[in-house]
Amino acid sequence: MPFRESWPVLGGLLFIVGFGAGLPLVAMVGLGTMALGVTSRWWSNHLFDRLELRRSLAERRVFINEPVELEVRLVNRKPLPLPWFEWRLGLSEHLRAAGERLAASAVPGLHYLVQRGAIGWYAAERWTVTLTAARRGYHQVGPASIRSSDILGAWPARTEDAELDHLVVYPRVYRLPDLGLPAERPFGDARGGERIFEDPLRIAGLREYRPGDPLRRIDWKATARAGDLRSRVYEPSATRLLYVLLNIDTLEHAWEGYLSDELERLVSVAASVIAWAAGARYAVGLLANGAYPDADRPIRLPPSRSRDQLVRLLEALAVVQPLTMGDLAGAIRREMGRIEAGSTLIAVAALVPAPLAEALSRLAAEGHRVHLLATTDRAARATIPGVTVERVAADFQPAEALA
Repeated sequence: MPFRESWPVLGGLLFIVGFGAGLPLVAMVGLGTMALGVTSRWWSNHLFDRLELRRSLAERRVFINEPVELEVRLVNRKPLPLPWFEWRLGLSEHLRAAGERLAASAVPGLHYLVQRGAIGWYAAERWTVTLTAARRGYHQVGPASIRSSDILGAWPARTEDAELDHLVVYPRVYRLPDLGLPAERPFGDARGGERIFEDPLRIAGLREYRPGDPLRRIDWKATARAGDLRSRVYEPSATRLLYVLLNIDTLEHAWEGYLSDELERLVSVAASVIAWAAGARYAVGLLANGAYPDADRPIRLPPSRSRDQLVRLLEALAVVQPLTMGDLAGAIRREMGRIEAGSTLIAVAALVPAPLAEALSRLAAEGHRVHLLATTDRAARATIPGVTVERVAADFQPAEALA
């Protein structure tokens, strides 16, 4: 048994010996030792009663290197002080705290913000720390722990707070000229005036089938009644739709790992196109062969012009991880029946494997306007029928250097 655990026993023995031998001083020392040991032990057992370590972020969504304030409060709501304390708050390795030295952690991907001090009864302490993130992501704040002890330091104790907060850091967004694309009509839309598309949700009537009509235009019930193929005629719509198709693969085989710089470049190119399209009043969507954190579903946001669509899209790009949920070609094939006629489809890729090239060519054959933004030379060399290939890798590097 450690010596500190034997204090009450030792004190009791001294008290009995002193009392039995008629030695008042020994009895008093024993009584004091026993009382001190019991009191210290009780103090240690109740150190964390009604003690709260609160933290709050001033913002939950920021851009790279944008400062955000983290407030941490330690509140003691009992008549028992903490003679000393040390709290630790886990932070993602990509978060920096201005003016603070962060302690190393045995947990991969984390380091610790550490503060020490003392706090009295019914008291509170507050710390404000400015955080910044040097890269996009879904950055963790937490868990936390507190250490303290009784006034003698005989019984130190520790409590854990497993609560996690997260800070979403958006990817870098560049102007289209920085990507090597024209600022006006970068994808050739609306030349000679506003292009009018057909709205597949508003059927104006039927007509005879014409060679080249996509299968989804055919009205099979009308065809059965007439005995000849009949195609639907849709009412016109001025709504412009832009769908970004993001291939997050940077190497041909998953077991090879991934190229971090290439992945960040892909995400930034997609974010820049989305931000431009939202400003140009497109209904914007995103399809990527990645997954949300702690989820097994791919990233899919259908085109929309809602007010919060841009925020949702940037958040989705912020949390893109290297882990893929299958290939992009498969995701496109599953999505084909949902893509509205006349959509502009922008594929962003560092690799263009044969299945992806085939899927993009099929989209172009169905009447969509398809562009490939290649972030590498190998992707830029792809030749895909009906698809316009734009090389953005070389023009993007100077913008990255200035960021």
